[in-house]
Parts: sequence; C-alpha cells; structure tokens
Amino acid sequence: MTLDLYRADLGGRTREWLALHPDERRRRSVQACAAKDAEALWSLTEAHLSLYGASGLLASPHTFSAYRTGIRQFSQYAETHALNLLRLTPDDAQAYVLALLAQGRKIATVRGKVASASALYKALRWAGATDTAPFVGVRVPKDHEHPLTKNPPYSAAVLRRVLGGVEERLLSARGRERERLLRARTLLLLLAHTGLRIQEALDLTWKEVHLDEDEPFLTVRSGKGRKSREVYLSDRLVMALRLDRTLPRRRSHTAGMVLPFRTRAAATKLLKPLFERVDEHGRARSDWRGCHAFRKQTGTRLYEALHDFAAVAEVLGHADINTTRAYVRVGGRRAGKVMRDW
Repeated sequence: MTLDLYRADLGGRTREWLALHPDERRRRSVQACAAKDAEALWSLTEAHLSLYGASGLLASPHTFSAYRTGIRQFSQYAETHALNLLRLTPDDAQAYVLALLAQGRKIATVRGKVASASALYKALRWAGATDTAPFVGVRVPKDHEHPLTKNPPYSAAVLRRVLGGVEERLLSARGRERERLLRARTLLLLLAHTGLRIQEALDLTWKEVHLDEDEPFLTVRSGKGRKSREVYLSDRLVMALRLDRTLPRRRSHTAGMVLPFRTRAAATKLLKPLFERVDEHGRARSDWRGCHAFRKQTGTRLYEALHDFAAVAEVLGHADINTTRAYVRVGGRRAGKVMRDW
C-alpha cells in the first residue's frame, strides 16, 4: 500500500468516528472500555490522533503502528489486573510504569508505552467517555545511558567487511541472486552514505533522485515532522543507483519507487544476513544493530570530517542540534589521540 492510499484509508476511518452522534460516540467508547476491546480502543485513538495529534493525518505509518501496539499491550495489562478503564487513577498509571520497568523494558520503550496510554485517554475524553487523565504527571525515570552506548553506530570496519562481502559475491552471482545482492548494496549505501531514516528510504521515489546533476543529490519529501531536505550523494551510491535502475521490476515493485519493498521487515530480511560472521573460535556471530545504526554512523563520520553539528543536523534532518549530539560521540576518541602522546 502506498503512503497516499494509506492516508486515504485513515481519513475514511477518521470520518466514520466524526460522523457519529456524540452520544453514539460516547456509547461505543464506554462499551470498548468495558470489554477492554483493544481494536475498538485503537480505532478511537487513531481517529483522535489523526484529528488532533501533532502531525495529524500526516504522521508516519510507523508512528501509528507503535501507538497501536502500545494500546493493545495496555489493554492486556488492564484485563490481567482487572482495572476499570473509565476510573483509572494516577496510582494505577504509575503502577503500570512500575510493571513495565520490572519486566526489564528499556526506559525509552516505557516512555513510548506511556505515550500510547496517554493518547488513549485523550481520545476517551474527546469521546465523552470519561473525564479522568491518569497519565498526566506520571513519572518515568530518566535514562542516564548515552544513546550511543545503548545502540552504537556501525564501525567503519564492519561496513567495509559487509560491503566487501557483497562485492565479492557479486563477482560470481547470477540471476535472482545477483539482483538481490545489487538491491542490498544499493540499500546499504543509501543508508550508510546519506543518513536517511529507514522509512525515508522506503518512501523514496525515482523522481526525488537526481543523478544527472553536476552534484547528484536526492530530496527527502517525507521526512520526520514533514520536513524536506536535500542530501548529496557519494560517487559509489550514484553508481549503485544507476545500476539498480536498470534492474527488472517485479510485479510487487510499486512503480516509481526506488526500493522494491515497502516495509522495514523486508529491509531487515535483506540486510541482516549480510552481517553474520564466524568469529576466531568458530562461533556464529552477528554485527546487525538495526537500520538506525546507519544514521549514527553517518552522523559520526560527518562530524569527524566537519566538526560542525549544524551541518550534520542538516544532513540528518534534525530540527534540534541537541538531537544530533546524541548521534555523535567522538570526544573520547579525539581526546585519546591527544592523550596518547602525553
């Protein structure tokens, strides 16, 4: 499903809730709370987010998916603990946070689950089902671990090994296997040499890729927060894209799209096996850290070359330079080079 079709369907579902008489909207919401019907609760929340969320109908499918998962899990928790959703107290909300932390969930994950539950109660208040706001003021501990410690960027050595392995296999690959490896190389370079978010890469169209300019670049039109930006391309990526464009297009490949698939799961399925290796003891290992680690690698590499957070933020599409700082951690390395000669 293309992004436009997805948003058209989302708009239709939102209008269904808007078309209801306020009394009927309230009745359905109360009924969903009583039954702890996760799908009905999500449907209500989805409509409210589409109308009143920060990005409204233009929020990414990934954002809506994360909220949907959070509401489903909160509904299961409420069912297990026999909670009355219409009379939830701040203590109940804080106990939910405690339960998530006790399960070993990461603090960032807990914040996401709290945001989902909070969105549910905003939707319930909009529907007139309740006046309670149990998640307002709920406390989640601060995360003192540096983002690059939790999920570090790929090292230059790992990317060299992976890309080198792809190039070596391409020498003898034929048919579908060669096509798969060429697609993988394109995606690897697209993520590692531009710093695109995986959703931005999945949404990229050939109309947004300008390979024949003096300085080839691509335009990101579906960036986070609906911000557009231009990103210039390396010579290796330009060559890979030119070759990729000549590959046969399968029936599942949406016309005009750069990549032949539309989901993060498909991207992971293509790239993850390339990061598998055998260590010096003969044990199977994987250097895979997800697609976001490419952005951190791009940010770190750019900062090491430019020493300019503003320039790195512009490439990565960050509105706040402080966000960029969380993607770059080179101070210790630079200090180490100086201290080595002490």
